[in-house]
Amino acid sequence: MDTSSPWTLRNAPVRPREWRALIEVPGATHIEAEGGELVLAPDLGQLRLHWAYSEIEEMRRLFPQQFEEVRSKVGADRADYVVMDLVNVVNRDWFDPMLRDADFDVFAEWMDMVHPAIGTIGVPEFPAGVTMRRAAAGDTDRIRAIWQDAYGDYAEGTRSFDAMLAAATWTGVLEVGGEIAGFAMNGDVERGDGTILTAAVAPEHWGNGYGKLVVGAAAYQLASKDATRAIIRVRPDIKQALRTCSELGFRHLRSGIEFRRLVDEAAIFAAREARRVGGVKARFGEWR
Repeated sequence: MDTSSPWTLRNAPVRPREWRALIEVPGATHIEAEGGELVLAPDLGQLRLHWAYSEIEEMRRLFPQQFEEVRSKVGADRADYVVMDLVNVVNRDWFDPMLRDADFDVFAEWMDMVHPAIGTIGVPEFPAGVTMRRAAAGDTDRIRAIWQDAYGDYAEGTRSFDAMLAAATWTGVLEVGGEIAGFAMNGDVERGDGTILTAAVAPEHWGNGYGKLVVGAAAYQLASKDATRAIIRVRPDIKQALRTCSELGFRHLRSGIEFRRLVDEAAIFAAREARRVGGVKARFGEWR
C-alpha cells in the first residue's frame, strides 16, 4: 500500500510503511478486496485486528466476511483474546453493530501520554530505605503479582505480561526495606522516542509517591539511551496512574477505545446468551 491508498476509513491511523510492516509480521493474516482490507497480527502476546476501507458502506459489506475468514486463525493456543482499537472515531454508532455481531465488546479506554523532554526529569531522589535496581530472573513472579494486583480488572492477559517481559530492554524494580514494591519496563528507543511498556506499584504501597519514582526512573533510563521523548500508555480509569504521569510532565498524545473478543467460543456463546436474557429481563421485568 502506498501513500495514494484509497482506504480512508481506518480503526486507527497507520502509515503506509507501518501497514506493510503489519502484513509482514510472522503469523499475520491479511485479507484484501476491492474496497478494503483487514490484518490480524500477533502483538505483545495477543492478536490485534486492523482494518481499512474506502467508506462505511464498503466496511458494512466486507468486514463480516473478511473477519469470518480470519476467525479460523484465532485460537486459545495463540492468544487470550483479539484486541482492536478505535482511534479518532467521530461516530462509534457506525461501527458498534458490526463489531457486536463479530462478538467484540468494549474493554476500556486508553491514553498514550508523552513527555517531550525527558532529559529534564533528572535522576529520581530516593528516600531512605528505598532503592531501585535492575531486575533479576528471580524477581519475575513478584513483578507479575504486582502487575496483576495494580491493574486489577484492567490487567492484560498473562501472555501480554510475558511478551512485555521478553521485549523489555530494561526492567527495574523498586525495593522498600529490601522487598520489591514496584517496577517498570522499557522498550526500544526509535527515532528519539522511548517506550515505557508498563509500570506499577503494589497496592499496599500506594500513596507514598513510589509511582513517580518508578516512572521517573524509567524515563531517566530511556534518556541515558539517547531518547528525547518518553511515551507511556495509561488507563484513564486508573486515576492514580493518570495523575502520576501528569505530575511528572507527561501530556496527552492520543487516546482510543479498546475492544476485545474472547478466543473461547464456548465463552462467547455464554456471553451472547447473557445479553439475550438480559435484554428480555430489561424489557419485561422479573416475571418471566
